[in-house]
Amino acid sequence: MTAVASHDQGAQVRPEPLDELVDILCRVETSLARAVIRAVTASVVQQRARQRRLADELAKAPDVLSTGKSPAPIIVGKLLLALKQAGAQQLAAPVCRQCGRQLRTPTYARRDWGCHGCVGTPSTRASCAKCGQEQEVRGRDLLGRPYCSRCYVADDVTAPLVEIVAGIDASLTPEAVAGALERADKRASGRRQITAAVVERPELLTGAGASAPVPGVLRFIEELHAVGAQAVVVPPCPGCGRHKLLRQPLGAVRVCSYCAAKARSSICSRCEKTKPVNHRDENGEVLCEPCWSGDPRNRQVCVGCGNLRRVYGRTDAGPVCLQCRPRPERTCSICGRTGRGTISRATGEPLCDLCKGHWIVCSGCGESGIVRGGTLQEPLCARCVNPDPDFWKRCRVCSTTWQLTTAPCTRCSLDARLRQVFTAADGATASELDRLRERLVQVDHPNYAITWLRKTNVQSTITALVREHPKITHAALDAMPPSKTLDHFRSMLISVGALEFRDEGLMRLEREVNETITRYAPGEHQRALRGFIDWHLLRRLRGRLKDKPASVQQLRNVKSHLVSADAFLRWLEGRGKTLSGCAQADVERYLNTKPSYPRQCSGFVRWAVRRRYAPTEIKAPATRWTGPAGPHDQDARWAVARVLLHDETLPTADRVAGLLVLLYAQTTSSIHRLTTDRVTQDGDHVLLRLGDRPIQLPAPLDALMQELVASRGTDTLIRHESDWLFPGRSVGQPIHESRLHRRLNAIGVKPGRSRSTALFALAEQVPAGLLSKMLGVHISVAVAWQRASGGDWMGYAADVAARSAIRAGSRTTDAPSA
Repeated sequence: MTAVASHDQGAQVRPEPLDELVDILCRVETSLARAVIRAVTASVVQQRARQRRLADELAKAPDVLSTGKSPAPIIVGKLLLALKQAGAQQLAAPVCRQCGRQLRTPTYARRDWGCHGCVGTPSTRASCAKCGQEQEVRGRDLLGRPYCSRCYVADDVTAPLVEIVAGIDASLTPEAVAGALERADKRASGRRQITAAVVERPELLTGAGASAPVPGVLRFIEELHAVGAQAVVVPPCPGCGRHKLLRQPLGAVRVCSYCAAKARSSICSRCEKTKPVNHRDENGEVLCEPCWSGDPRNRQVCVGCGNLRRVYGRTDAGPVCLQCRPRPERTCSICGRTGRGTISRATGEPLCDLCKGHWIVCSGCGESGIVRGGTLQEPLCARCVNPDPDFWKRCRVCSTTWQLTTAPCTRCSLDARLRQVFTAADGATASELDRLRERLVQVDHPNYAITWLRKTNVQSTITALVREHPKITHAALDAMPPSKTLDHFRSMLISVGALEFRDEGLMRLEREVNETITRYAPGEHQRALRGFIDWHLLRRLRGRLKDKPASVQQLRNVKSHLVSADAFLRWLEGRGKTLSGCAQADVERYLNTKPSYPRQCSGFVRWAVRRRYAPTEIKAPATRWTGPAGPHDQDARWAVARVLLHDETLPTADRVAGLLVLLYAQTTSSIHRLTTDRVTQDGDHVLLRLGDRPIQLPAPLDALMQELVASRGTDTLIRHESDWLFPGRSVGQPIHESRLHRRLNAIGVKPGRSRSTALFALAEQVPAGLLSKMLGVHISVAVAWQRASGGDWMGYAADVAARSAIRAGSRTTDAPSA
């Protein structure tokens, strides 16, 4: 096979270890076919890692293949036996290293193999401590002295232990001590070792347990502590000082797994980080687990998905990755899908990979947790599936979450991760971030929060913010580089009350205005542009908003004026002219170049003339609305409306928004800011207030509106109770106008054209005054659309006045005379 360079440090992809091993065997054995040698070798040495190690072993010491003598791994002897049985001639059969006898079933001790008499179990003969004769050892006492079968009498290992424990903690009964010893080790020899260690060193029970010669002493201490021992001390880890399981020997003491891994860590030769040693390459260089996992030698093309991934196993077709490993397909008891999965330890029913670890809101108790049973429509948590508290284990951090292991639960893992990310280098955490952390830990789906926190852009943004700003304010966030991640993080801080609300769209526009104006040198053009934007457009916009957030269309309008005015002034500067020195010919020449926003540019010129920034004789054309642009296809409009009224497969929010465009000529800028207080109930009728006068919704739109109000949801991490009829992804904010526009286009509603068609039809049927009050449009807009549609309502006011006069006259006639 050809080796391929694949790493910065020059690592080469080795051949398949099985092929490499077969090559070594074929150099010695020439009578057997290669296919036979390969099949026998694959059946004896099955694991790929073992094949690689064996190939390295035989490459260094190939003499064992021709002599059959150890030292060598016992798997070499088994392989030689299997090949000899298959008919190998040149390969030697395994022989005893001591006597040279050919072996049928070799006995081995470490790297030596041979017959039972030469390499078998060593002799256990010794001088008996009582009779002094050389005999087979039957047993030993607590001091380790050997006894033969005639002199051996089993000691009572419990009595001395009870005496020692009673001197330390008199509250423990002999039965409790004996039971603790029995649970600490089921083997008689193990109980004797525990007793001997404690008898020799009683201080092991009062704090020195980490230096116990056998691990059974630590288990005995834990059992004593479990039955109520107060004076018996559970030893802390000598390395970190924490009370954790001490299972790993390190020198003369035992430490926790974390300290043991830390002590055995070394600098990885690739990533140059200090991590536990996972592997050493052919040059003896240390590799950590991530680097070894990513090594090209451990990656192959998966026959299932076709991706280059780490080999999890091998099938007849070839190597497979973890995701494509062969597993039986089962029908999930929760979602009903048929696919790969496992058997739930909680219910004993099949559980697919999608439902495993899926967070839900329990239909039984209303609490959020990992789904353990039920269905997707009515999921159940652990407490509702099996209320027996002894069946479930507890999270070792909070001790409240019911789960199948003692590992930290998802909420505790999220809390630990948030504390790590939100804490500065000096160990301090801003109070605003603490408030956000408390809310994030309590979200319905903490697994989503963990996934969000693992994103690289989220981590880098929060880390930079915490490092540079000890107090989180709007000014601190404004000093950061702008990004969508920062905007989302700001909205989360606002939703939990850590920051006060402000109109971010208007703030971004003001920053853009300041950046554009400051690019001009102080002088006439800078003053004119600042006066036009700040004192004309923005002042008028703030007066209309009245402390309400600006819509996308309003911000877009101001920005278009800014861009057009800036482009015109730059055009003048490029020709060495100023606004006060330009002429009518200059304005006309610029407008003839077809700028991006000619109407806005004309508006800026007219404003400059009024404010004496430009000569008074300059005229700029004003563009008037000449009516709606057709065509207005009423048949297509009603066809789409019928689909939205009756197609239940579409989302309710999209159906309602599309019908508001098609039936009531609403714009996306007005729809996305609708609130639930606009929808009211009057008996059996549902009313919607778009303008000053509520509209009675017809069926089935009334039922759709009620369903939307009751079931409106949000895609945000933090649950935020808002009044928006169409909540968005930003916490506490409505759906963005552009996103609503895309969703309407996806269901066949063209917001601009559909709204014009609907308004054209309504203007033909409803008077302008009533249209303005019902739809919330300006009266001048309603009148213009009425004229464009050809609706003749000029005599409508006179008819209403005449009918009112007739009613008043009839009431006067019917009234009794005084």
